[in-house]
Amino acid sequence: MNTRAPIYATYSPSPVAEYSGNPLIEALPPILSEEEAASAIAHLPDVSEDERNLPKEVRLHCLDRLRSVVQPLPIHLELESSVSSLLRSGYISRNPMLAATWRHLHMLSADRQSMGHFQSSASTFSLVGLSGIGKTTSLNSILRLYPQTIVHKRYKDREFVHTQIVWLKIECPFDGSLSGLCHAFFRAVDQALGQDKYAKRYKSKGGILEMIQRMEQIASTYFIGAIFIDELQHLNAAKTGGKENMLNFFVNLINAIGIPVVFIGNTSMIELFSNVLRNARRACGLGIYDFKQPEEEDESWDLLLETIWEYQWVGIPTPLTDALRRTLYDLTQGVTDFLVKLMILGQRYAIQSNIETLTEEVFQHIADTKMKLLKPALAVLRSRDPLKMRKFEDLMPTDEQINDMMIDAGVVSAESRISLLRKAKSKKDSAIEFDVTNNASAKPEVEPPATKVSPNLVTISSTILDQANPLSALRGANWLQVEPLEFSDSYGKSA
Repeated sequence: MNTRAPIYATYSPSPVAEYSGNPLIEALPPILSEEEAASAIAHLPDVSEDERNLPKEVRLHCLDRLRSVVQPLPIHLELESSVSSLLRSGYISRNPMLAATWRHLHMLSADRQSMGHFQSSASTFSLVGLSGIGKTTSLNSILRLYPQTIVHKRYKDREFVHTQIVWLKIECPFDGSLSGLCHAFFRAVDQALGQDKYAKRYKSKGGILEMIQRMEQIASTYFIGAIFIDELQHLNAAKTGGKENMLNFFVNLINAIGIPVVFIGNTSMIELFSNVLRNARRACGLGIYDFKQPEEEDESWDLLLETIWEYQWVGIPTPLTDALRRTLYDLTQGVTDFLVKLMILGQRYAIQSNIETLTEEVFQHIADTKMKLLKPALAVLRSRDPLKMRKFEDLMPTDEQINDMMIDAGVVSAESRISLLRKAKSKKDSAIEFDVTNNASAKPEVEPPATKVSPNLVTISSTILDQANPLSALRGANWLQVEPLEFSDSYGKSA
């Protein structure tokens, strides 16, 4: 249950004309600049020099602090801006100060066929990426900038007693069933309200159609700002017809109810939208945000790596050398979750073995032992081969068509955003400056295992353009669709 005290509405006039006079929008936190967003999203807990002098059994517990580190990257700033716009624009057509809004709510419960005059202002976007790349952590960090529940009492000179749920985040059930999604929705509403009201009431009452109606009524009653559906790739496991029913349900939420819906999942989620253009268009209303695997020279990767490296509890901390950078990238391939695990397990091994320093050999030892189950996936990521990646559905890259959709013209360059993020980080940075000179003569009590660092195993030997017939090569690599979406059978049926 949500045990936080309720947030009571305080209103601030909005600088955007469309938002003016809408208490649901004016009760939200102010629109943030990129620098403000970077500072608010970041979570960089302190590391003190004194902690390295603690007994090793205590330092082992400090290592878990790494799991809570959030270093904003350029995609975080883009995502924060989209969430900010999504929440506010979705409320434009649901202003509770207008009589038309209450007529619409009455029609939802009384005559669902009489909603032709309602013009939804809701939009949507999709968030995709490799498993462990940081999608869910990033979104959670952004949602924490908003109160989940706001209690209204009076707006200007009018009485307005209402409870507003700003956002709701639920997971798509593992079997992709619509009934499972409805139950997850009721539980999430109860958690947001801090009460046990809806989950038990609709646990075994009525069929799926009744649950869907109750879900839509509750979403409208509490003026839910947006619904974030995580792990949407589970829809691929839905029974025959179930996938289409749930996608149509999402479209109905956006069009008929006016509630923005955000789709989150690994890259196999894209297949859900590939056959029906209507759903594909909805999936990328405000764009598709792809948490791509970074290259070794990527400035975003450098920033993340430098931040994570500051969190050392070994007795002899070391600077981040070029050799260590190469090793860490080779053993994680830029996946955030792998990097955090490697840093935690590497330090745990170094502390318990009295090595008390981090070296390439230490990390290689962890990769060969504690993280050896990841080796097949890492080998595929090193290959950059789409055909091999398709064997791991959560590593599958987005299609070329989707990549084209994600190219934004005229946006702020990644380089300038990195500069802004470094500036924001320096303001609240509590990083330790390692005293390398004092420790230069210190030697580990036990020599680290003599395991050689493996070089970057696989490089791409040729590109598509080098082929004699590039078009055939693209088709053979499954990078081209056989038919354009608008001429597919499924689109014809849904048009």
